[in-house]
Amino acid sequence: MKHIIIAGSPRAGKTTLALYFHKIGFVHYKMDSIKRAMFKALSLNIYDWHIISPMIASMISTIVLENSSDKVFNNEYYCIDTCHLYPIDIINANLDNAIVVFLGYPNINSEEKTKLIRKYDDSNIWTTKMDNSQLIHDIDLCIQYSEEVKKQCEELNVPFFDTSYDFNKTLDDARRYIENELIKSEKTYELTRRKINSYYN
Repeated sequence: MKHIIIAGSPRAGKTTLALYFHKIGFVHYKMDSIKRAMFKALSLNIYDWHIISPMIASMISTIVLENSSDKVFNNEYYCIDTCHLYPIDIINANLDNAIVVFLGYPNINSEEKTKLIRKYDDSNIWTTKMDNSQLIHDIDLCIQYSEEVKKQCEELNVPFFDTSYDFNKTLDDARRYIENELIKSEKTYELTRRKINSYYN
């Protein structure tokens, strides 16, 4: 089995996708609260994503590596969802035992995205605390981030799923991709285990 890392823009569908894998047994790590604590402790600007991204990648790497050395929980597998991460930084973390996908919305304008967000807002989501002008400003930054991430994903051959439109279908595509990668890793594990068993028998 492998861990799952779902990264990308805020309100791109990361947590919705992560909760599916949580329901089938993965431990869901939502990095938002950890990041907020980090921003406050280090007095970081929440918009300094290029500075924050290597730190997030390092934290994810540590979480995954610590799992493999934990005597009690070493059969847990994580589904980590996070924003403020760039593909180059998570690739540099060399996490061979993780499936990484990115979600974003580079092909929608901020006004359209804001309308969609307002349509599905509920009282517990951070976007409800913003007026429309502030939200449009933040979504503009998220669209720029999505464009950067998509470009890096293409250059580094990392899967990117565009949730600008056809949101539910795109999340289904991402879910199927992850499931197929999990099946492949399980088959590889089973094949290796059989080879080891046959060697000793």
